[in-house]
Amino acid sequence: MSQIPITSQIYNPITGVFGNGQMRIFSTSAIWTVPAGVGKVRVRLWGAGGGKFGAATETGGSGGGFAIKTIEDLAGAAYIPIVVGLAGTNGNPGTIGGTSSFGSFVSATGGQSGAASAVVTGGIGIGGDINTSGGNSTTSTSASGGGAGSLFGNGGDSGRNGASGGGNNGVGQGGNGAIGLGAGSVSTSGSVIPATTGFEGGYSIDFIGTGGGGNTSGHGANGGGGGISSNAGFPGGGGGYNQNSVSANGLVIVEW
Repeated sequence: MSQIPITSQIYNPITGVFGNGQMRIFSTSAIWTVPAGVGKVRVRLWGAGGGKFGAATETGGSGGGFAIKTIEDLAGAAYIPIVVGLAGTNGNPGTIGGTSSFGSFVSATGGQSGAASAVVTGGIGIGGDINTSGGNSTTSTSASGGGAGSLFGNGGDSGRNGASGGGNNGVGQGGNGAIGLGAGSVSTSGSVIPATTGFEGGYSIDFIGTGGGGNTSGHGANGGGGGISSNAGFPGGGGGYNQNSVSANGLVIVEW
């Protein structure tokens, strides 16, 4: 699965630059040492995507939730435990995506694992100033993964548009994200048209989780759900319904 690039560029057209303009991106769990003199932070979190159900082709997982919160007072804390949710794995049943959290202040739950003959609902943000949900895996069988939630809203359900696109069950285009386009049908050159990330016009952490969903073999991008045989987009995309489709880990970003 593709990763979000780590960059010092923090211009955010929606949320603006926070505090001193410093940030740290956590792609794995860690203990964050609060910098001296810092008592106020802004935190963004994505839960991980859920894994698929079934040994071969059954039902994909839903997308991870999202939350953003400004914490006005860290209450003198010197260290904050940060948990980054791990992607759900495929199985019978698959596993739920892990929850991401910033201490006890705010969290975002992971997507649900696929289930036979049931709609699989996405993860949610908990305790944020803005909380959005991951997209659902919506059909009883052969459903692809839901997209992750983001600042722009809820992730797309299987094959549908959303803040990030849901994966497509067939050969057509995956769902579009708020900015990124879903993976398309085979081009005249014989290759699948890939989903776009939403970062093509310039990088900002505001746009994490706005990519397109996957399709038959084109992977999801930037939070988009996985398609039939394709991987989900990082962070938080739900895996598609093929046994080789991989869901995505969560993410935590701290600004101060």
